[in-house]
Amino acid sequence: MKRDLDTLLKQALTPTMEPDRQLNRNILRQVKEKKTMDMKKVRRIPAAAAAAAIVLGAGSVTAYASWKYLAPETVTERFHDTKLTDAFLGEDVVRIQEEQTIGKYRVTLIGIVSGKNLSQYERTSNGVVRSDRTYCVTAIEYADGTQMPDTAEDAYADLSFFVSPFIRGYDPAEYNTVTMRGSYSEFSENGILYRLTECDNVEIFADKGLYLGVSDSTFYDPKAYKYDKATGEITRNEAYDGLNALFQLPIDVAEADPVAAANYVTALKELQADPETKEGESKPDAQKEKEAEKGAEIQAWLDQITPENIDKYADCVESTIQILTPDSEGCVSISYDIEGRTSGSGRVLVSKYFKDKKPGEMMIGCSSYTDNEPESMVITTYTLNEDGTVTFVVYVPKEGIVIP
Repeated sequence: MKRDLDTLLKQALTPTMEPDRQLNRNILRQVKEKKTMDMKKVRRIPAAAAAAAIVLGAGSVTAYASWKYLAPETVTERFHDTKLTDAFLGEDVVRIQEEQTIGKYRVTLIGIVSGKNLSQYERTSNGVVRSDRTYCVTAIEYADGTQMPDTAEDAYADLSFFVSPFIRGYDPAEYNTVTMRGSYSEFSENGILYRLTECDNVEIFADKGLYLGVSDSTFYDPKAYKYDKATGEITRNEAYDGLNALFQLPIDVAEADPVAAANYVTALKELQADPETKEGESKPDAQKEKEAEKGAEIQAWLDQITPENIDKYADCVESTIQILTPDSEGCVSISYDIEGRTSGSGRVLVSKYFKDKKPGEMMIGCSSYTDNEPESMVITTYTLNEDGTVTFVVYVPKEGIVIP
């Protein structure tokens, strides 16, 4: 049964540009089996869109791995994807090297990279080329040192793992690797299973807060995690009898693109409502153009705000004021919760905003709003202090301000 399911999944989403036969033989010889899973549409579950602070389950055992694992670029080399290998060697890669031991499994999150046209293999879904992607490398092993089976062994057919990014404020039953047009490839080496997971680019949601879940299931299992519709928090279900690792992805909130995120959510909801409709054809052109214009108008309003005039357009939310000290990697961790409006958290590289390191200078981070609704808007700011600390403050538009 498992092999039949794997065969169907493998056939559903495959690159349209394949390597030549000799290269295929090399892949088969080195890796034994490459699995590519088309993430089929699942039945629709009502969405909840509230955003809230990240709270991971208290039962997970988290540590930073003493390094024995393959580097992410080495993993991609196994699949002969030279472009993706270069991406994992580039400056945009986030090397994480964090491990969690839950039950009989140890899971290590090795690294992640996102961007456009990073792979030499083209991915399509519903006739649309998916070029803007997130790629994540994880290692899964038995905690007691038992060897993971090779992908060519019969015992491999008994294994099932689901690796997926999650977005705070969005129900993971609706927003996961399946619905975000994902796929994976994997192989075993030295008793460790290495998985390369890809899906649509989740960096656009960086201001919301991002997770990576790893569970021992074929698809998303709602019993493995808890989603709080009121707060948007996603946590491990401590009562779950199995693997349900949950990592916080340290993606810089400056990478967020609220306009793209809102448009993505809208498009995904339309596709889930009518899975038989080809992507991009579910709305009349006039309606799509109108929504795009609205998003552009809101963004234009935001673009006029500068550190010098922000007090004219927005009010400081005093409860969000934080003085933060950069960690050993030059990053500060932020979190805020504005009751009745929104919340957020993330990790920010200070040098990205203060390249010249001028104390007293305010920099505007990112502006966030959902579904093109100005009422949900927040504007984050950072000010470099004389002692090297950073003052973080969230602003909201002044009452009565007209926003497109």
